[in-house]
Amino acid sequence: MSPGAARPYVPALFLALALALGGLRAPLPWLTFGVFFLAWFAWSAPAAVSFDRPAPYFFLWLGAAALFSPEPGASLPVLCRYAVLGLLFFSAEEAGENAWLKTVMGLGSVLAAVLLYQRFSAAGPAGLIGLNPNYSAAFCAGAFPAALLALTGEGGRKEKTFYFLLVLLLASGLLASGSRGAVLAAVAAAAAGLGVTRRWRALAALLLLPLALAALLPGHALEGWLKLSDPRAFARPLIWASSFKAAFASPLLGWGPGLFGEIFELFKFPYFDGIAFYGHSTLHAHSELLNLAAEAGFPAAVLFALAAGAALLAGGAKKLPLKLCALAVFLQAGTDMIFYSGAVSLLFWGSLGFAAERPAGAAALSGRVKLFLAALCLAGLALGAARFYRADAAARFVLAAGAQYEAGGGQTLGPALWRHSALSNPRNAFVAESEGRAEAAAGDLRAAEAAFARALELEPFFSRARLGLAGVYGAEGRAPEACRELARVP
Repeated sequence: MSPGAARPYVPALFLALALALGGLRAPLPWLTFGVFFLAWFAWSAPAAVSFDRPAPYFFLWLGAAALFSPEPGASLPVLCRYAVLGLLFFSAEEAGENAWLKTVMGLGSVLAAVLLYQRFSAAGPAGLIGLNPNYSAAFCAGAFPAALLALTGEGGRKEKTFYFLLVLLLASGLLASGSRGAVLAAVAAAAAGLGVTRRWRALAALLLLPLALAALLPGHALEGWLKLSDPRAFARPLIWASSFKAAFASPLLGWGPGLFGEIFELFKFPYFDGIAFYGHSTLHAHSELLNLAAEAGFPAAVLFALAAGAALLAGGAKKLPLKLCALAVFLQAGTDMIFYSGAVSLLFWGSLGFAAERPAGAAALSGRVKLFLAALCLAGLALGAARFYRADAAARFVLAAGAQYEAGGGQTLGPALWRHSALSNPRNAFVAESEGRAEAAAGDLRAAEAAFARALELEPFFSRARLGLAGVYGAEGRAPEACRELARVP
C-alpha cells in the first residue's frame, strides 16, 4: 500500500494507539503519543481551519485562559493536550471517515467483550482504561448507535446478522459496565438517529425494551444496576454544585485549565460518612461543560457546546453514524469524567471532525505553521511530564517525612510540611488530620489538638481524626474529654 493510500487510516491508528497507551490518562503516555501524532501532523496531515465555525474560537479561548492562569506552568501542558485534539479535528478529511468508524466499532466491541468477561469474573468490570469502567463504556456508547443504525437500514442477510450480533455485544457490554451515563447516552443517541431517519418501529422497540427489562428483572437486580445501595452513587450533583460555585467566582477566564483539583479544595462540600474518599478530592468536575466553565470560564463551555452543535448539525443527516458516535460521547461527558482520558477525548473530537462538513473557504495550514504548532504542543507535553514527575517526587517526600516524624525522627520538618500542605488545601480533612498526627509526634499537643479539631470541623464523622483528638486529650490528662470523643466514634 502506498503512503498516499494509507493516509486515510492514520487517524484511526492513532485512536487505537491512544487506547493502547492506557487511554492517555497521565503525562508520560501523552508525551509518547504526542511524539508520533505531532510528527504525522507536521509532515502529512491535511489540516485546514475555518473561522466561520465556533471550534477555532473555543481553542483560542482556552489559550487565553491558560495564559492568564494563576499557574501557567500547570495550565499550558493541559492547553497543549486540548490543542492535539483540535489538530485532529482540523485534520479530519472525508477519505478517512470509513476507517475511523470501523475502528470505533472494532474498539467498542473489544471493550464490550472485556467488560462482559470482567463482569462475570471475581474482579468486577473495570475495562482497559484504568480501573474505571466508564472510560471503556464510552467507546461502547459511541459505537452502539452507529451499529444499530446499520442493523435497521438496508442490507443483506449476512450484514444484518453481523450488525445484530454487534449490537447485542455492545449493549451487553454497556450493561456489564454498570455505567448509567453510558447506557443513557447510547440509548439517547440511538433514538435520535432512528428518529431522524424515521425508523419508527425500531425507535419504539428501542424505547420499550428498557421498560420491559425493568419490569421483568427482579427488584434487587435493578437496584444493583442503579447503585441504590451505594451512597456515593448520587453525590455527583454535589460536585456539580461546587463546580458552579467555582465558575461563578471567576466567570470570564476561570481558574486555569487543569487546575480543577485545586479549585475543588476551595469550593468542595463535606462528605457525610468520613470514610469514603469520594467527595474529598477529585481532578475533574464529572461534567466536561462544568469543568470547562470552572477552569476557563463560561465562554469556554458555551463555545465548546457551539462547536459540537455546529459540527453535528452541519449537512443534516449526512454522515449520521459519525454524528451519533460524537453525540453519545458528548452526552455521557455531560455527567461523567470520561474526558479525563485522552483516548475518549480523541474519540469525540475525531468523530466530530469527520462528521463536520469542512467549509469550502477553510484555509489550509502551511507546512511552517504546522511545524510551529507541533513544536509548541510537544514542548508543552514535555513540560507536563516533567512537572508531573517532579510533583510526584515531592508528594512521596512529604509522605515519607510524615511517616518518619510519626515514628519519632526529626521534630520540625514533618509538621512544617503538613502545615504548608494545609495552607494549599484548606478544606481537606485528610491533610488536617495528617498535620495533627505530625504535630503530636513532634510533641506539640496544642497544635495537634487544633489540627484535629479543624479536620473535624470539615468532616464531623471523620473517625480517625476523632481518635487522634481523643489521644491528645488523653496525653494531656484530660480524661473526660478523651472519653467524650471516644464515645462519639461509631
